[in-house]
Amino acid sequence: MKHFAVLLTLATVLTGCAATGEPPTTAAPPSPAVSLPPEHPGPGGHDLALLHGGVRRDYRLHAPPGWTPGTVLPLVLVFHGQPGTGADAERISRMTPVADAKGFLVAYPQGFGERWNTSASGGADDVGFVAALLDHLSRDWGADPKRTYAAGFSNGAAFTYRLARDLPGRFGALAPVSGRIETERDAAPPLATPVSLLTFQGSVDRFAGSWPGTNNLWRRLAACGEPAVRTLNGPHGKAHRYTAACAGGTEHVVYSVIDMGHDWPVGGDHPVDADTLIWDFFTHHPLP
Repeated sequence: MKHFAVLLTLATVLTGCAATGEPPTTAAPPSPAVSLPPEHPGPGGHDLALLHGGVRRDYRLHAPPGWTPGTVLPLVLVFHGQPGTGADAERISRMTPVADAKGFLVAYPQGFGERWNTSASGGADDVGFVAALLDHLSRDWGADPKRTYAAGFSNGAAFTYRLARDLPGRFGALAPVSGRIETERDAAPPLATPVSLLTFQGSVDRFAGSWPGTNNLWRRLAACGEPAVRTLNGPHGKAHRYTAACAGGTEHVVYSVIDMGHDWPVGGDHPVDADTLIWDFFTHHPLP
């Protein structure tokens, strides 16, 4: 009889739970851990990732021959176009051989969805990812915060312009290639921290109609004077080089490459060679 009473009580409790229409409370399954590749700092190429905002963000990193932990070197970030990958940026920019020859670190970050977010109104936190990547590479790979630079192609170039606004004081110089300003309005205030900028623009690029507006807007944002122009003639065409002095001792240099389309100019095909000119420009513009 005693056992029957216990069973009756248990049945009553279970019936009461079912009557509420609520299933028994169970613990939520744990979120799967984000897998990150191991890091073994050393010379050569590395496919790496870091966790930012709970999301895995990938990047390629190349260290020059002879690099060892504790060595402090300049850092160049190169941003791919849309759609694109870090491997595309490495191939198009040809910056890895320059890094080996000149002795600097070069990173090719991967945009979320194979693009970079050029808008400050929402979307992927690419600016936060870049800031976290700079901190990581400075701490664990010896990237020199005073000699940190960024270049980009097309959508990556537009993102580079955004970094001038949203990460002030993190870059000594920037080099957007075949890209336009997409995030600023005419009423935007001057840059909080001036930064030198070198850009390459093709005269027959599909974005060529945007070059005057982009250049004039940058000159206003960076408080630049009137540019001086020099024409460069070579066996592979012609380019005009415009140079303007800007606020804080910075400068704005524009290579207008005649008859170049949406491209990254390389020697042998164009009158100028972007990768070597970019590195030379960067070496003259460390952060103070």
